Amino acid sequence: MAKNYILKVVVSVLIVLHGVIGYPYPGDNASTEDLVKYYFCCLYTRREICGFLMLCHGIFVSVSTKERMKRRLGLRRRQNHNPTFLVQEKILELRSEGYANLDYRSMWRLLNSQYNLTVTQETVRLCLRAIDSVGVESRRRHRLHRRSYFNSGPNYLIHIDGYDKLKSYCIAIHGDIDGYSRRILWLKAGPSNNNPRYIAKFYLNFVKESRRIPRVVRADAGTKNVIVRDLQIALRFDHGDAMSELRSFSTGRSTGNQRTERLWRNLSESFTFFWRNTFAYLRDADIFCTAEPLHIECIRYCFLPLIRSQLQEFMETWNEHRVRRQRQIQAHTGVPNVLLLPASNVWYI
Repeated sequence: MAKNYILKVVVSVLIVLHGVIGYPYPGDNASTEDLVKYYFCCLYTRREICGFLMLCHGIFVSVSTKERMKRRLGLRRRQNHNPTFLVQEKILELRSEGYANLDYRSMWRLLNSQYNLTVTQETVRLCLRAIDSVGVESRRRHRLHRRSYFNSGPNYLIHIDGYDKLKSYCIAIHGDIDGYSRRILWLKAGPSNNNPRYIAKFYLNFVKESRRIPRVVRADAGTKNVIVRDLQIALRFDHGDAMSELRSFSTGRSTGNQRTERLWRNLSESFTFFWRNTFAYLRDADIFCTAEPLHIECIRYCFLPLIRSQLQEFMETWNEHRVRRQRQIQAHTGVPNVLLLPASNVWYI
């Protein structure tokens, strides 16, 4: 039984590593039609697509022109829905791969944006209720009492933190999220999330790729963030605003890092729950021993590529989901990728 289980997991690894999921990004120099098709498949609205074309690619297209282009390309949301049995099969497949705790909105976005299925939220909701009525009811009854949070704008304050739920199996996760837009800036898995050189590399790659310096970085106090602290203070030293120099790096307890703690909760429900059970099964079956260096390296060699691929998929799906308006909470609503665009409090390099 154990051998069959391992064989199934290894086959899943090969499928993910060699398969192409979703409609790939066509590149910055792609044609307007390819860019429209890409953003359409990411489930953005027509005005958001026009905004991306103008702000990110310098292409000025009116909404009516873009709609004619969509008709010419045959891009429709309300027609050509996939059969329900195909949707059910895909949901069952995703649940077996670690997405057993996704709510219907997250599953709907994953199916449409990453797996090229055309399906409504209502269809996904009914399918999940038929497949896992107990899980749907338990998620419906759960209520989270949120604390108040304030952030002035995009890139005003970013939160970095490590996620240790897989650390007992020698795999560590590190992430960063923009406090205003709730857009995930990076989500990386590796052998450690305490090495200051690794964290500094993630930070520098973000600054290089986005060409922007965050106004303030919020992190835990400790030696793992010392290089990021020095880099942030050095890059913001001559800006002359109220939060420049030493004030551009803020420290505090990990439990008070509200944005990352909420991100880790979502990650635990929809992602790491599956992997913790998988590694626990291998350990309890005496297949994997955390005290054996060879076992640790084998686990990393076999599973790290798959975990990184699924983390990237989780990040893209999260950044494309729509934050709903909440009662009695003053928070910005919309798509994280869109909310990060009007970056007014940004220092470009």
